Amino acid sequence: MKFGTNTRPVRSTPTMTQGIHIMSTTKKNSIVPAAIIAVAACTAVSSADVVDMQFTGTGAGSSVKIQLGESNARNVFAGELNHVISNATGLDSYLNGQHRTFCADITETVSRNGAEYLTAPIESIPLTASNSTPMSSTRADAIRALYRSSSATLLAGDISNAYATAMQLTVWEIVNDFDGSADSINLSQGSLRVTATNGSDLDQEILDQLSALRSDVMFAINQQHDGIDRVIGLTNSGAQDQLVTIPAPGAYALLAIGGFIAHRRRRRF
Repeated sequence: MKFGTNTRPVRSTPTMTQGIHIMSTTKKNSIVPAAIIAVAACTAVSSADVVDMQFTGTGAGSSVKIQLGESNARNVFAGELNHVISNATGLDSYLNGQHRTFCADITETVSRNGAEYLTAPIESIPLTASNSTPMSSTRADAIRALYRSSSATLLAGDISNAYATAMQLTVWEIVNDFDGSADSINLSQGSLRVTATNGSDLDQEILDQLSALRSDVMFAINQQHDGIDRVIGLTNSGAQDQLVTIPAPGAYALLAIGGFIAHRRRRRF
C-alpha cells in the first residue's frame, strides 16, 4: 500500500503488557548570553539521565495488523501511549509528568509496573535484549524531521485516531525501512508491512495522514535544520523504547538557563 555514560542498570525486569507496541544583556553575570542558552539547550537533548517511567494506558490510535520481516503477522495498537515519568533531574526535569509517547520498537512490550529508563539521543535507540544495533543516523535524522513538523500538533493534544495511527506507523516505518528516500516510507513493501486488522487496506483517512506526514518528513529533511531537537528517546533493554516530544524551544531554553545559572553559582561558591 503506497501512500502518496550513564550505565545505571534497571531495578528489575519489568512486567510486560502484550499487544501494546504499544535575550541576552550586557550586564555582567546577570543573564546568560543567548549563544550559551542555545548551546545548553541543544546539549541537554544529548545528555543521558535515568528516569522512572510507567505505562498507564493508550490514547488516540487504532488497531492494525503488522508483519516485520518473516515473523508472523499480528494485530497491535498503533497510536499514543500514555506514560508517567518521574525522578528526572537537572536539564531533564521537564520530563516529569504525564506524556503521550510513541513507540520506537515493535519487538518489545510496555511495562505497567514501571521501570528505569535512560534518556538517549535518537541514534541510540531502539535497544533491545536481542538487538544491540540502534537505528542509523539517516533514520534518526528522519525521526527528528518528523517531530520538527508535528511536535506542535502533538503537544496541543486531542489529535484524531487517524493522525495518531499514522504518526506511529510513520515512526515504525522510518525505524525499520527508511533509506533517505520518500519511496522507502511505504507500508506495503520493505521489512515492515501494515494492513487493517482483517488484512484489507488501511482506512483512507489514515492513508491520507500517512501521505501528509511523509511529505512533512522529506520537506523537513531537505531544510537541513540544525536547531533544537523536538524529540528525545527513552530506552530500556528489557522494555519498549519510547519517543517523547520536547516542549517548545522557548520553554526548553528557559530550562537550560536555570541549569546553567545553577552550575555557575556552584562553581562561584
